[in-house]
Amino acid sequence: MVDEDINDKIDIEYIEEELGSFQNIGIVYICTSEGGAEDEYVDADGTQIYVIHIPYELAKKNFDVRPIMLARAKERLGLTLN
Repeated sequence: MVDEDINDKIDIEYIEEELGSFQNIGIVYICTSEGGAEDEYVDADGTQIYVIHIPYELAKKNFDVRPIMLARAKERLGLTLN
């Protein structure tokens, strides 16, 4: 879920390429002016879903949000940041 004015900054394919070795996980990014809560759950198919909130103002002021997205995903997955 992303506000339209920053939609082009959210690059899900980049995250999939970087974390593609992980099976049975899904990451949902929320980046809206209304905000959103982070969450974690297992869906009906057994996929672990991580809901990650990227602050709207942070996304709006940064040209490239991919490093922020990747860092937040790694943090939620318990991976060491490089």
